Parts: sequence; C-alpha cells; structure tokens
Amino acid sequence: MGTQHPDGVLLDSRRPYLPSMRPALYKEYKDLPSVAFQIGAAAGEPSALAAIGSFSDEERAPDLNTLERILHYSAGITKKIRGYAFRAAACTGALYHIELYVVCGKISGLDAGVYHFDPKGSQLLRLREGDHRTALAEASAGNETVLHAPVTIVYTDVYWRNAIKYQARAYRHSFWDSGTILANMLAMVKSLSLRATVVMGFVDKDVAYLLGIDPMEELPLALVPLGAEAAPAQKAGSKLAEIDPDWEPKTNGRLEFPVVSRIHQETSLTNPDSVSAWVQASTSKSEGPKTQVNGLHLNTLPDSALPKDSLERVIEGRGSSRAFSRDPITLDRLATLLDRSIRPIRTDYRRLKALAQTYIIVNAVESLAPGVYQVLVSSEEPRLGLHRIRLGEFRSRAAHLALNQALGGDAAVNIYYMSDLVETLRTYGERGYRLAQLEAAVMAGWGYLAAYALGVGATGLTFLDGLVEDFLGDSADGLKVMFLLAVGVPRK
Repeated sequence: MGTQHPDGVLLDSRRPYLPSMRPALYKEYKDLPSVAFQIGAAAGEPSALAAIGSFSDEERAPDLNTLERILHYSAGITKKIRGYAFRAAACTGALYHIELYVVCGKISGLDAGVYHFDPKGSQLLRLREGDHRTALAEASAGNETVLHAPVTIVYTDVYWRNAIKYQARAYRHSFWDSGTILANMLAMVKSLSLRATVVMGFVDKDVAYLLGIDPMEELPLALVPLGAEAAPAQKAGSKLAEIDPDWEPKTNGRLEFPVVSRIHQETSLTNPDSVSAWVQASTSKSEGPKTQVNGLHLNTLPDSALPKDSLERVIEGRGSSRAFSRDPITLDRLATLLDRSIRPIRTDYRRLKALAQTYIIVNAVESLAPGVYQVLVSSEEPRLGLHRIRLGEFRSRAAHLALNQALGGDAAVNIYYMSDLVETLRTYGERGYRLAQLEAAVMAGWGYLAAYALGVGATGLTFLDGLVEDFLGDSADGLKVMFLLAVGVPRK
C-alpha cells in the first residue's frame, strides 16, 4: 500500500523532480581489463513472433559472439537520436538503473571470469579472473541448472538512480524494468537456440559479494543461467577473496529512499538452507486443474499472415510510443499479441498457475465492442478467450486510471497484468512479491515486442492502483495491478 498512487504513505507528491536532478545513467568502472564487442548487423532471422514467449531445450554453450548479441539486444544501446542513447528495452523514466553481470567458465572467445556489462562502451569489464560458477551455484543452494550453465547472467538494480524520481515506488520498478530486459533476453536466447531458466532462489548477500557490490546500494534481482555443459572442476566451499572495484558515480552513503533497500532485505534469503527450504516449499505443489475457455474465443493470425521481421530488427525499431492516433487495431493482431505475451516462464519455482492474470480496456479494436474484458487462458485449444465485464466507451476513464495520461485514453487497448498478492505471498513467502512483479513485467515485455513485430506501438504507463482494481469489477476482486501496457496505432 505504501507505494500506491495517489496516496501511498511512502510517497510524497510535494517532492519535486527536476531535469537537473537526473542521475548518471551508467556504472563506470575504472582501470579494469575489457573485452570489446563486435556486434555486426542485425540478424535477418528468425522472426520475432517465433521467438517471443518461447523456450529452447538446446543444452549447449554460447560463444562470445552469441553472448554479445544477447547482452546488446537485451540492455545495450540500439540507437541514438539527437545525441540521446536509447536502450534495447523500455525503462521507467529512461533512468536505466538495471545492471547486468556475467559469471562464466571459459567459452569460445572469452576467458572464465566475472564480468560487468558496460552498455556505454559496448564491452565486458572483468571483475574477477577464473571460473566462479561453483560459488554462484552455492549461493543458489546447489542449483544444478546454475552449476552446469556455461554462462549465467546476473541482474542487479542500482535503485537510487530510479528512486531519485519515483521515490519508494522505485522498488516496483526494480522488477518492471528488469522484467522488460528479461523479456528481450529470453526471446533472444530462444532465437539463438539456447536453453534459459529464470532463477529467483539465491542468497542475496553471497551473490553481491561475488560481484563486489554493496547489497544496500545495488540489489541482486535474478539469475539467468544459459545453456548447459559439464559442471566446473573447482571444488565447492573455497573462500572467495573480497573485491572492491573502483567505479563512479557512488552515493557515498547518501541514498535516496533507503526504505527500498530495507524492503529488499526483508525479502532476501540469508543462507543456502533458507534457499533450499524456499525452493522446496515452492515446488512441492501439484499442478492446477486444466481450464477451458468460455465466452468469446480469440483467433490469432495464421502463420502465413505473421510479419516476418526478425527479433533483432524489431528490438532495434522498438520505442515507447509518445502519442496514439485513436485508430483501431485488428482483433487478430490483439489476439496474437496476447498469445505471445501470456506464456509460461521457465523458472526454479513451480506455479500452480501463472502469477499474472490479464484484463483489458478496449477502446478501438475492430470487431470487438469497446468495454472491459478479462482475458481467459486455457490449457487446450482455443487457448485464449475473453469474458465481458462491461461494455461502454471508457477512453476518458482509461486516461484517468493511467495517472491522467492521454496515452491511456488514446490507445486502442490498455492491458493490465494483475496478481493475487495474498495468495502469492502465502505460497512463496515475502519473496513472492518479487515473483509477482517480475512475471507480470516479463509478460508485458513480450507484449511490447509483439506489438512492434505486428506493426503497432506500445508503451508502459503508471496507474492509480486502487481505482483500477475497483473499475475492473468483482472478477478482479483481490487482485493488484502489477503492470499496465498501452497498445495502439502511433500518431506520426
């Protein structure tokens, strides 16, 4: 409740944010060995819509070129307009507070080590020499996927970069913004035929120690092991030397909204035994019952009609729409976008059902009456359907619910990713808050990419939490909004 709009107790509407307060957007290390990237032109295949929301089971090791492409098209600088650098994935306020690290054994073209990804220099900076995958596996309680992965990407958040503008709501943005990057990464990994898993069970402070970061200033968020090979040769239990690499800009202890760090500590796991207990508790549930779609069935575009633009080209062309034309989109495009967005995510914890549920406010979709709908997901074909909640013209309401942003009213459709936080916390403990936010953001990130692949635009919007939940009606009772994605035809 503390971070909800408009009156969260951890937010102060009188606190200004001025352009002069904008923080540095890069974590710049000093005097570290580097490996420069050689990205080359965007690949012409496979198509974006073939990769979004899908997973590969190819258990092989990436080489350096593959790793470069994954990092670049997840969080790198993909274009510059009027001197401003745009990144591959959307970020709240374009403050780019999420950092990526690489922990790897020796792969073709890259020595074993712990590296920081520097998007500004398009390079890897080496923090530690040697193969430290065992230390990362120990931090995740012996997770076999982490142990056998040739490469694991570690996500962190320099949260004060975002909190300087968004105050305590920045903790939600930790997962919104890592989730959109992760959506790109999972799609890229699929397009490159690599196996990937999202690992959320780990000892936070041990991961921070391995990376040489202060866990009170930079928050470990997720591990993403890529590929599979033989386990590393070094023995478990060896003591890691402490590192304290020089980087700028540091806060010197003057953190913006340290409550964000305290919240993160309260959802942290403190030792491998607690990780094992958490994973065991979260994976010991039986699968939920099969479901069927009632109501309006949604038919996606046939394969022959799908746009063929490659994922890399779609990412290069992706932006965040600044204005919509109010023109309609087609129903089969909406269905295809939702189909790619609402997909299961491969994780180290088992879900009885997806943690995110989806509702839409339709303003302009051909062959679909304007109104409010719940998106239904089936385990059988047809996979998607709509349950009508109420019909009506709700453009002005949609704009108001999007914190009075015109984009919400001008969009063809507003997609709300919701979660039952009470049930999620009951199942996964306090750490479940991270899972709910991240899963919704990954799905929204896939929706973002699918929108641009389908030739329409999209943007993430903030929202008036409680008013959205009230407006969606009884079927959304008990659900909390995790993410709002507005989709429409961009206005030139």
